[in-house]
Amino acid sequence: MSNATLQRARPEGRAPAPEQEKPRRRRTTWWLLLAPILAFDVVLFLSPLGKLVGSSFTGNAYQRVLEDPLVVRSLINTLSISLASTVVTVVLGYVIALVLWRSGTVTRVILFAVVLLPFWTGILVKNFAWAVLLQDNGIVNSFLQTVGLTDAPIELLHNRLAVIIGMVHCLLPYAVFPIFSSLTSIDDRLALAARSLGAKEASIFRRITLPLSTPGISAAGLLVFIISTGFFITPVVMGGPGDMMIANQIDYYARQLTDFSGAAALAVILTVLVSILVAIYQRVLKAGGQHADN
Repeated sequence: MSNATLQRARPEGRAPAPEQEKPRRRRTTWWLLLAPILAFDVVLFLSPLGKLVGSSFTGNAYQRVLEDPLVVRSLINTLSISLASTVVTVVLGYVIALVLWRSGTVTRVILFAVVLLPFWTGILVKNFAWAVLLQDNGIVNSFLQTVGLTDAPIELLHNRLAVIIGMVHCLLPYAVFPIFSSLTSIDDRLALAARSLGAKEASIFRRITLPLSTPGISAAGLLVFIISTGFFITPVVMGGPGDMMIANQIDYYARQLTDFSGAAALAVILTVLVSILVAIYQRVLKAGGQHADN
């Protein structure tokens, strides 16, 4: 007998069965628990975001900002600097995570402290610390001249290299932890079995460790790239006039030109560009995973 027939056969006014009440109460409880979070998102995130998008369509803002050559240059700077910082950060983060994974307890605690210390320090403090180190009479230039590698101070500050150094230092913890998490999930018995069959360490890394840690690498790369596109302080402190990123242009439009619709248009353009790149990145990773499975 079908459920509809059973419902029709149930006498009017009779309470539903306890088995039917449990899922309904469970759903109601979940909605009540989610209500504060949903209200928080609607009031503090979706509502301002909607106003931002609406403001970007006033006064031909898109046409105005896209005709500005400095905006186009800032967009290119943002993508190129973010991509370079992401590659360097993920490579360094992988090496650090690998050392953490293979270290003993004491060494691992010390290395974790070294990684976490910059994470707990403000970006402005880290950038000014690097500015002191990289200036003409800083430690780096003094060391290079002392060992005879250079006769005069070389320009290490206020250029793109300095911006990437500062961003990598800030972003490194965001790469280390996802990669370390993926490495710890690898079964050590796989490496032991490979060694017992005569495999060398390089082959074990290339055929076991690296493929199985790919989810952590992809997660770290995606996280670091998204964060790096919004950097604002580092290009101002450590970069030159040609290294301004799109966040600096948004600040310029909002505070110097008081062109809020232009600033909103720039924010929307950056969001759309990053979303497209993230979608492509995820699609490439998915295609690569399917190819590896086949």
